[in-house]
Amino acid sequence: MTEAVVREHEGVVTHPNGRRVQYGVVGARDFANVIFYSHGFPACRLEASIAHGVARDLGLTVIALDRPGFGGSDWYKTRRIEDWSEDVRLVADTLGVSSFGVLGVSGGTPTAVATAALLTGRVSQLAVVSGVGPMHEPGALEGMHWVNKGLLKTGQYFGTLGELVVGAIAVLWRTVPGAAEVWFSSVLPAADRSIVTRSEVGIVLARNIKEALRPGVRGVMTDFSLLLSDWRELPSKVVVPTTIWHGDEDTYVPLSMAKILHKMIPQSRFEQVKGGGHFMIVDRLRPVLELFA
Repeated sequence: MTEAVVREHEGVVTHPNGRRVQYGVVGARDFANVIFYSHGFPACRLEASIAHGVARDLGLTVIALDRPGFGGSDWYKTRRIEDWSEDVRLVADTLGVSSFGVLGVSGGTPTAVATAALLTGRVSQLAVVSGVGPMHEPGALEGMHWVNKGLLKTGQYFGTLGELVVGAIAVLWRTVPGAAEVWFSSVLPAADRSIVTRSEVGIVLARNIKEALRPGVRGVMTDFSLLLSDWRELPSKVVVPTTIWHGDEDTYVPLSMAKILHKMIPQSRFEQVKGGGHFMIVDRLRPVLELFA
C-alpha cells in the first residue's frame, strides 16, 4: 500500500463552466482496461491507492475522481447525484478512454449507479462493495449501528440540522488528529477492527480523510444530503452486468441496503460475504477487481 501512495499519478480537468475535477490514477499505466472508482464518504481519490498493486498485476487502470467539494474537485451548490457521470465522461474523454467499468464503494454507490445508468454506451459493467442503498425504501436502515442510524434519521426528519451535525463531525476530523480513527474504532463492526488497525491501512485512511477535508466541509454536507435524497429511479436504469458485494457483519452500512439494491438493479448478482465487515474490500480486492480483468 505504501508503494501505491508513492506511485499514484494525478491530474485535473476543467469543465467548460470552469469547474475543476481532480482525479488520481493507480494500477497499470496503459489505460487498456479502465475502471472508474467512486470513493466512500467522507473520502477522496486517494482511497483508491489501496488497489494499486492488485490492479497493476491484473492489467487494470483505476481512475478515482474526487466528488465535488472533496480534495481537489470544486464544490457547487446545484450538484445532483447524476452529475458525477458527466465528470466521468469529461475525464474519460480527456484521457482517451472510450469504455470502462465502474466500481462504487460505500457512500460512492449512488454516483456509481448513476454513471452506469446514464452512460450505457460506455460503461461495460458495475460493481458495488459495501454500498449504500436508497434510504427511502422500507427497512433500509435495519441492522445499522445506532450512531449512523441516528445521524441519518436526523437528516431525514430535520434536514439542515442533520447536515450541520455531519459538518461539525467533519470539522472535528479535520482539526483533531486521530479523531476519525477514534470514530471508526467506536462504530465499526468487530470484523473491521483488525483491518483498520493495520499500519499500512491506517496510513492510507489518514491521508485519504485529510485530503478529502482539505477544502472544508461543504462537500461532506452536500454528499450527506444527496445520500438521503430519493434516487430510487436510477438502479432500475442499470442494464450492464452488475455485481454487489456485501459483508453479513457490516453494521456501518447494513446488509439490508445491499439486498434492496440487488432487488432494484435488473439481473444483478449478489455476493454475500460471510464474516465480512464494512472495510472488507481491503482483503477482497483481487476477486472484486478480477470481475473487470
